[in-house]
Amino acid sequence: MTGIKVLRWIDIGVISVLALMFMALSPTSSMGEGTGAQIVDSQELKALFVRHIKENSQWSKEDVEISSLRVLPRNIWVPAGKITFRFDQDVSTGRLGRVSTVATILVDGRPVRKARVCGYIEVYKKVICAKDGLSRGQVVTMQDLMAVRLPISKLRGKFFEDPKQVIGLAAKRTLRAGKVIFASDVSRPVIVKRGNRVLIVAASENLRITVPGIVEQKGAEGDFVRVRNLDSKKVIIAQVKDGNTVMVKF
Repeated sequence: MTGIKVLRWIDIGVISVLALMFMALSPTSSMGEGTGAQIVDSQELKALFVRHIKENSQWSKEDVEISSLRVLPRNIWVPAGKITFRFDQDVSTGRLGRVSTVATILVDGRPVRKARVCGYIEVYKKVICAKDGLSRGQVVTMQDLMAVRLPISKLRGKFFEDPKQVIGLAAKRTLRAGKVIFASDVSRPVIVKRGNRVLIVAASENLRITVPGIVEQKGAEGDFVRVRNLDSKKVIIAQVKDGNTVMVKF
């Protein structure tokens, strides 16, 4: 019987030690309700994170959307007092996609804890797209375009927001209906091609000379191309003025 009593006392002692350890590790042991501890409102911290990004963003507030907000750790206990927050890292650099920053939690102006706030930042813009599709070499008109409000974080390449930036350019490849038009999809239209007959104009302030020539490479308006002078048989470099004329300077 004595042995049984000793074992019971040992069991009670172990339970008491475990209970004390649990109390020591519990958030309420050092900052519990009895001592005036409080839990941080994570929703308020999320709202401040959103406001901080939108107010410091390079984009209009109306274009910015922030989702998948998280605060880590989930439950944060701090001493009693007035809670304020301070973001330790800059989150206004214009980054899109998943972004996180560290916030310092202050109680009565004194820093007591830190938390990490995460969110997915997206920006929506009106992006110029091909309305009914474009064929290769087709010169773009206003009727070929439409503006669609799209998330831009996953757009790879320079896109257009103003149709005036695209009108008059030619499609370098076939574009399907609804496709976003990138700068790599269009170029100035070719107006002279290899074998085209043109007029070579050499001009200065007081003199203008014209001779016939043959273009040896394709080019758009303003491009410099190789042209063979039909009189001298020499190949020169001239600038394309239009489909019938290239210019050289003395």
